[in-house]
Amino acid sequence: MKSPLKSNIRFNVLTHLKKTLKPNSKIRTLYLYDANLELSLSSLDHTILAHTNKRYIFEFWQTALTKPDKLAALIRHYLTFIDDSQLYSFQKDWYTNRNKLIRSMLFYVLTNCSDVNLASCGNIDKNKLTSYMLSKLGNFKAKNFFPFYIENNDPLNALNNTGDVDYTIIPVGKYSLNLFEGGKNKGPEMYTFHHKSIHSRMRSLEKKCIVLYKRHPALFSLYTGFNINMIDRYGRPTSDKETCEDLVIANF
Repeated sequence: MKSPLKSNIRFNVLTHLKKTLKPNSKIRTLYLYDANLELSLSSLDHTILAHTNKRYIFEFWQTALTKPDKLAALIRHYLTFIDDSQLYSFQKDWYTNRNKLIRSMLFYVLTNCSDVNLASCGNIDKNKLTSYMLSKLGNFKAKNFFPFYIENNDPLNALNNTGDVDYTIIPVGKYSLNLFEGGKNKGPEMYTFHHKSIHSRMRSLEKKCIVLYKRHPALFSLYTGFNINMIDRYGRPTSDKETCEDLVIANF
């Protein structure tokens, strides 16, 4: 089943991963958010252990997996009297609500109404939520998809967890130099990616690991010696560094 959340970073790598991953693999993923990649892989009969250190992301997926009908009904009720101006106000403090179900409701609504598909930022348009989307949410089911909460500031510490997995997949997205990250205001659901740490941890891993990035020229030098597959916007392999869309970087 497809994710009930819109993707804030879209990768066109599923065809490539189908050819790379052995059937019925046990896969650990980091930086869980919208789970579009994770659910696509679980629908292919892989078992997905999806890790996040963001409490409210974990809460949402717990709720979506156990009470999707109640969550959808609550959203329908609230949408009858919430307008865009109120949603903009909720962007600042949605996570402070003491009720877990309401927090999950606000996380879903704000993520899917934002033009950047993040709960705490972006331009809001309530009309982006449709009856069809809420129907999908109410009937949401997922097989072989298991969210895990890491009570730690660094999501990479999930790599320390003992357990037998066939692959680790780290869907990062956009590469940046992190020069101004310290001065940015970020919502509690937003990740900061420390790219040198990801590279270092991947290099030291004995298990098979894949990192997913949107194309950036610096990545070709940073990951010298790794297996870098370039994917175009249609999900096809390409050898053109200038026009490729995604990079699938593996240590095997």
